[in-house]
Amino acid sequence: MKLGKISPLAFSRMKQRGISIAALNDLLAHGQVERQLDGAQVIYLDSPLPAPNWAGRPQPRLYAVVDAGGDVLTVERRVR
Repeated sequence: MKLGKISPLAFSRMKQRGISIAALNDLLAHGQVERQLDGAQVIYLDSPLPAPNWAGRPQPRLYAVVDAGGDVLTVERRVR
């Protein structure tokens, strides 16, 4: 998935949580997608332990909520 518009709230939360644009791009490119009934998507990276192939990539266990139009609504570290 290509990075679209980032909402002001999502950008603010990314800065607060120390999540970079590069991490968001990697998440969108390599994450698993759960489609919601309203057209939104939850995209996540989920790995119990970082593997050797994670070198240079952002931490696993991130997720982003993207609306039906492709705008990023929020980005967070996955805790479940």
